[in-house]
Amino acid sequence: MYTNQSKVILLIADISGYTNFMLANRETISKSHKIIIELIKAIIEHIELPLEVAKIEGDAVFLFALKGKNEEDWEMLRKKIGEKLITFFDVFTQKIHELRSSVLCEGDVCIAIETLKLKVIVHTGHAELISIGTFKELSGIDVILVHRLLKNSVKEKEYILMTESACTEIMFPKIICVETGIEKYDDIGEVKTFIYYHDKKK
Repeated sequence: MYTNQSKVILLIADISGYTNFMLANRETISKSHKIIIELIKAIIEHIELPLEVAKIEGDAVFLFALKGKNEEDWEMLRKKIGEKLITFFDVFTQKIHELRSSVLCEGDVCIAIETLKLKVIVHTGHAELISIGTFKELSGIDVILVHRLLKNSVKEKEYILMTESACTEIMFPKIICVETGIEKYDDIGEVKTFIYYHDKKK
């Protein structure tokens, strides 16, 4: 077992409406799980490496990227993630349409599939990468923070919520319209946020 603290980009892509979808399809739970897995796979494939999957957390996927010694690679990573993030929703919606027309959606399996939406939480900071054999685990205050932000005051179902550090660090290909906000947590305190809404992109 060993640990190593590094600067990281932390990202959680969470499928909103998961509980209602699974309850609506309780009679075909196996196919419903496969639909969620296909959506998670689409998310992972869209981001691509060098982001790594830290953990699949039910209806969400927790991803991270470590800053290496090469500044040029770090700049490329920040730019690549910025480019990918603003097209996340189109990829997710396209996958929903594909699945709705697939064999997984035969019969009543796809009840409530259109209610599935995507929200993305992004933070940059530092984390301990703990390696135990072939397993890796991230820990630290910034890891806790990005998970806390899953529970927030945003009313919309499709959005990217970024901390101030993430909004500053990630390089977007163009200026995107964002709304500022404040989230409050008893153990962490106030967190300034920047929210990008897909339906307000124009």
